[in-house]
Amino acid sequence: MSNSFWDVTTFDKHLRENANTPFAWGAHDCCLSAANAILSHTGVDLASDFRGKYHDEASGLAIMKSVTGSESVADAVAYCAKKHGLIEYEHPLSAKRGDLVLVKNGDTVICGVIHLNGKHVISVGPKGLVRLPITAVVRAWAVWPTLKSVAIEVA
Repeated sequence: MSNSFWDVTTFDKHLRENANTPFAWGAHDCCLSAANAILSHTGVDLASDFRGKYHDEASGLAIMKSVTGSESVADAVAYCAKKHGLIEYEHPLSAKRGDLVLVKNGDTVICGVIHLNGKHVISVGPKGLVRLPITAVVRAWAVWPTLKSVAIEVA
């Protein structure tokens, strides 16, 4: 590991490899994109309860409801964070590089991770990864050091 955060080289590689992968339910939607980023650096699949179990919006909402009791992305993300022991920030704008976040995007809340620069959120849009302003973060969970021991074992 390069410092107290994820290995920046690995994180950068993951972002570059997925930069032009468009949004696709059940493959590269906002939740799986964030989970994939975290998985690539820690070996922990936050989305294991959902992965491979939906392929469109309707089946995505159905699996969220069956697992969490809600059709809300925010509730699904909070469920995954809690299940894996991630600590929620009292002040969401305190989130750091690689942390799991919920961000306000227009009239909806979507999932993402904090970019390497610490100033943006990375999520996925119709044509690939997008940067959103960190000021739009509404909830955030620290990935490091909770998943630190797993990340060190993977590295």
